[in-house]
Amino acid sequence: MKVVGVYLVRNEVDIIETNLRHHLTTVLDEAIVLDNGSTDGTLELLVDLADELPLQLTSEVGHIYQSGRVTRMARYATQQGADWILPIDADEFWVAGDAPFRSVLEEAPAEARALFVEVVQFVQRRDVVSARPGVVASMTMRPDHAIGTAAAASRLVQTGEVGWLELPYTPKVIHRASPDIFVVQGNHLSGVAGGIPTDAVVCLHAPLRARSVLRGKLDQGRRALEERSPADASWHLKRWWQMAREDTMGREWEALSFQDGALTVNGTRHELVGDDRLKDAVEAVASQVRTTDTEAANPLDDLEPAVGATLLALDTVPGRLSLLDALVLVELDRLQRLQGISGDLFEIGTSFGRSAIVLGSLARQPGERLTVCDVFEHKESLDPESRVVIDHLYPDVTEKAFLEQYERFLQHPPDVIVGLSGEIDAGDRAGTCRIVHIDGGHRYDVVRQDAATGRTLLGPGGLAAFGNIATPGNPGVAVAVWELVLSGEFVPLCITEGTVYGTWDREAAGWALTGMDDWVEATPDLGEDIHTLAGWPVRRLFALHRPPVNPDRLVRIPDLEEMPGPGDERSPAS
Repeated sequence: MKVVGVYLVRNEVDIIETNLRHHLTTVLDEAIVLDNGSTDGTLELLVDLADELPLQLTSEVGHIYQSGRVTRMARYATQQGADWILPIDADEFWVAGDAPFRSVLEEAPAEARALFVEVVQFVQRRDVVSARPGVVASMTMRPDHAIGTAAAASRLVQTGEVGWLELPYTPKVIHRASPDIFVVQGNHLSGVAGGIPTDAVVCLHAPLRARSVLRGKLDQGRRALEERSPADASWHLKRWWQMAREDTMGREWEALSFQDGALTVNGTRHELVGDDRLKDAVEAVASQVRTTDTEAANPLDDLEPAVGATLLALDTVPGRLSLLDALVLVELDRLQRLQGISGDLFEIGTSFGRSAIVLGSLARQPGERLTVCDVFEHKESLDPESRVVIDHLYPDVTEKAFLEQYERFLQHPPDVIVGLSGEIDAGDRAGTCRIVHIDGGHRYDVVRQDAATGRTLLGPGGLAAFGNIATPGNPGVAVAVWELVLSGEFVPLCITEGTVYGTWDREAAGWALTGMDDWVEATPDLGEDIHTLAGWPVRRLFALHRPPVNPDRLVRIPDLEEMPGPGDERSPAS
């Protein structure tokens, strides 16, 4: 008997090795793994594991298309002689009860085309922030029983009667291999004919093994809403994304994690029961799990899930702000908070709002506001030199288009000043801001004026960022910014490919430089070198890119029409 596990994974570097080793030890002869565009090192780890474990790997980027991709892998496994197909998510640990897992399959009735398996939801401790190898072992509690019905699930959660983890979960499926096997979305029982339930095997589910895992869930919810999926599809993910926009996910985490043996749902304790089965499964293989690369810090892990989800989707917003620059802004915000610094945020030059969305997500303290200033479509007020640049770089920018992008991510719009930055009454707002981002007009004299405005706006501990410093078509920006540095008054903290970060506050420069150095040292995907410029040691930050995976290490999973069986069963809803 040959049992093959099929996996569709994305960004599961902290858990995939533990999962594979557990299942290859207890039931699987082989695993087929399709990586769906991971950026956290998952694919690179799998390539290393394939030297030791019986794995076949492939990589396909783009929309997840879960049903179609997993069905292809299942039929491919059938072609290669599999008798049973076990579709496994990275956060699932399937275990048998009294009899060995394989004997359950061997003794299954011949007429059973599938086995339906109960799913048990496990809950993580509230203080577990980052998903790291082995963290699943601290998930030692679960609801005593499921509450409600699938039909009532959304209502029960929305009204605060139950937490999402207390809801009934649709059984999962182990499939008997067949050339016409079809795996439905989520690998649940619907759509499987000739299946029978079994209590000899159970699926231990760890859907939220750390608070940082919510980041990806929120992004899935955003995509589901924007793709206009049916209202009842992924309703909980859509709800979470809406809560992230409203900045209420902190309370939701209390309903998704335990403290003192209970969830906190709508302010009420919901008691849990202890269960060590998941812990035992993880610890049984823990000594075999490598830790060298998989324990590296992810710079998004310590962020609020809503902020992390926003950064994941930045590339869906037109603009020039890089992910590295977004991370720098987030880190500077964190350092300011450690110093007890609060205040508004201000942006000169907004375009479609990529940087404004990041800044708006940082204005979370009570009373903090983001203000943006841009001419948008009102270009008639620009001088001829600036008009040429704006017409070339931002021909389609309008205030309406900016607000549409902004409101995809944040519930409340910023304060908007429509007009030239030179018309800002900085004196009226003097000392009220803690971060000013300047990327407006690119003429030398305009940048000088914007710098003076920014200096007036900033209070003690305030930090400034100047964008577009290295664009060949905008030499006036570089001249004006580096002139500030040469004056000896503006302290440059760091530079990226397109932005200079600094401050006019010498005291702030001390804690900011120390904090940035510590951050870079603790973040393996970041590097820095130091350039002495006008007497200042300026840190240049850059992303460290992983070498590409050798394509010869990957197999190709045939398309459905290339394999025996029905050729057009790829569900558009998958």
